Amino acid sequence: MFRLTPAFTTAILFMVLPLSIAWSQSLQAGAARVKITPEKLPYLAGYGANRRAEEVHDDVYASAVVIQAGETKMAIVSCDLIGLLYPAVQDIRSKVASVPATNIIIAATHTHSGPDSIGLWGQPEQGVSGVDKEWYAQMKQKVADAIEEAAKNLQPAVLRVASAEGVTGVSRNTRVAEILDTSVAVLQLRSASDNKTIATVVNYAVHPELMNIRSLTSDIVHYMRQTIEGAEGGIALFLNGAQGGMVTVDSPGNDWKECERVGNTLGQAALNALKNATELKEAPLAIQRAEITIPVDNERFKQAAKAGLFPEPVLQTDEVVTEVMHVTLGPAELVTVPGEALPNIGFQIKRHMKGNPKLVIGLANDELGYILSEADYGLSLYSYETSMSVGEKAGRLVADALIAMAKQSPPAVAGAASSPVAAFFDNLPSRFRPERAYGAKVLYRITITGEGGGVWEIEIANNKCNIRRGASGAQADVTITTNAQTFLALVEGRMGPEQAYMSGQLVVDGDLFLAQRLGDFFAF
Repeated sequence: MFRLTPAFTTAILFMVLPLSIAWSQSLQAGAARVKITPEKLPYLAGYGANRRAEEVHDDVYASAVVIQAGETKMAIVSCDLIGLLYPAVQDIRSKVASVPATNIIIAATHTHSGPDSIGLWGQPEQGVSGVDKEWYAQMKQKVADAIEEAAKNLQPAVLRVASAEGVTGVSRNTRVAEILDTSVAVLQLRSASDNKTIATVVNYAVHPELMNIRSLTSDIVHYMRQTIEGAEGGIALFLNGAQGGMVTVDSPGNDWKECERVGNTLGQAALNALKNATELKEAPLAIQRAEITIPVDNERFKQAAKAGLFPEPVLQTDEVVTEVMHVTLGPAELVTVPGEALPNIGFQIKRHMKGNPKLVIGLANDELGYILSEADYGLSLYSYETSMSVGEKAGRLVADALIAMAKQSPPAVAGAASSPVAAFFDNLPSRFRPERAYGAKVLYRITITGEGGGVWEIEIANNKCNIRRGASGAQADVTITTNAQTFLALVEGRMGPEQAYMSGQLVVDGDLFLAQRLGDFFAF
């Protein structure tokens, strides 16, 4: 064992400590909504092709909420569209300056009576895309504008989190009735100054497809928003869940009164859940993101790409690149799925999530069609879903990536981190960069004494990072020891690393090479 020189200690300390973290994790939130209804009556996406709208029953929107905790900022957008392809999401992100692109979630409600945003519902047999290119370009800019406006509206906020099980009268599974997630999860942001609602986010799994007619509408989502906004104010956002195979509306369809009933039922379920909400004035925010590559087996999709039906350059090869995200906001835990996962995949992911509530956000940042497990793919029961899926491995690759993130993430906390020291380690997983850890296998043990301190271990192996509280029985390759008072003084700039080292308040022991690499594994 040896003690590092002050120069090495200084370098390691500055690499390890994310000085930008605001320890209090105080919350800010802002919301905005923009209309994305086309000026010309569009092809409607969903059901059969060549279905042009004959009227606008209700406008369609992009609704955005921006949340900031400390220095970390994220945006969630709900668009009244059947879906958006990954290149479109990337394009929208590139137009936003107020929120980091990697911290933006753009999800679709999956209404089956909104304007075609994918291209498959025009006249595909004649090679006619259903996307109006002029509207499409304007729509992407408007979604970006909604995020920017929400960011401008940031104000001190409190977070309310709630969930409820067994919501009936909204959804049903027409394939296997028993496989159905009827839970609703709710996040609500309120102004810290006057308690007015800023935004209410509702996560529930169902196809908004009750109205199979030639009316442009956000379907049941329209009435859900009316119910919540009428009671609570602010802007309500609907985020779909694992609604594939086939989780549809619990109603015969094509009846506006029924559409209103179902939407009101879902909205009221969210309001009822909020009666027992947990309120938080502070909440750490941590974000993980990973791109994954999925083999494309669907020849119909490839032919549609060659015919120019899609509005973006996709499916140019036999693989498609997409992404998944994992977010913790206080006790809440969110994951994004780039398409329509079947309920069993949603349940599988939820089993590994530690938060409460748990939000599985479908059709988020991409629309790859149905996402099935390998066991379900190709079954006659799921012949339609298989025909509208990119490939057999999609379910496994998406679930594996999200489960790995959930396992790596520390347990969600009920409010603010138990201490500023704990906040540092709670945020550390979101900063891990697996591409920098290739071939590395190392265990770091960090001991921080005094009030708010503890022992944390950082284990890096197989391009993954596991951060846990407490000391294991394993032999650490590198140990770092200090006290909480010194730790905070260093982070806040009240003490220099050399002073801490020379006074014996900071000790780094172990393998010199591995100690120097610690900062390489994280982005600050």
